[in-house]
Amino acid sequence: MLSKYNVITLFPNLIEEWLATGIISKAYKNNLYEISITNLRDYGLGEYKQVDDAPYGGGPGMVLMAEPLDNAITSNKSDINVFLTPSGNQLDESLISELHTHQSANLICGRYEGFDQRIIDLHSDYQISIGKTVVSGGEIPALFTLEALIRKIPGALGNSESLLTESFTDGKYDHPVYTRPEKYKELSVPSVLLSGNHQKIIDWKKNNLKDI
Repeated sequence: MLSKYNVITLFPNLIEEWLATGIISKAYKNNLYEISITNLRDYGLGEYKQVDDAPYGGGPGMVLMAEPLDNAITSNKSDINVFLTPSGNQLDESLISELHTHQSANLICGRYEGFDQRIIDLHSDYQISIGKTVVSGGEIPALFTLEALIRKIPGALGNSESLLTESFTDGKYDHPVYTRPEKYKELSVPSVLLSGNHQKIIDWKKNNLKDI
């Protein structure tokens, strides 16, 4: 089970804020996983702690340099190195299960125009994308990936049965859900859910799963 994480980032405060929220905070306080945050700037070069430079061949933006990343990764050894990048493999439940066959991971967050390709060639075990779009850095994709991983750790969720019925399990989206009041703006809760007939409720939930 993958339960030891290190995030390499230029914005440690984003990770720190996230650690204080919801099930992530509870699981952390219950010692269900370990996490450390590595500030890439600490491995920057020269007096100004440089981590990026202009791309060879020209083009817009800046590129994260190989040397600071190399030093940050080798100083924080893990079983696998995961690069968050738009060109990576699409994150899904199958990939989450595969990642959980390891014990520890570095999650490396890009910025600017991305990574010097040589750092990927040297260290990448996985390249992961969370969607066919581009954001300004790898921190949000890293947090997305971490939450998908951590909630699979036994004890992280208040009710472990949630993992059995949620979307993407067995190739289905979850069924619709309702709560009080029974009627809202002329829209009513399906009567079967109010019936108390457990078998009918189970059947309704199964029949209202949607194919992915």
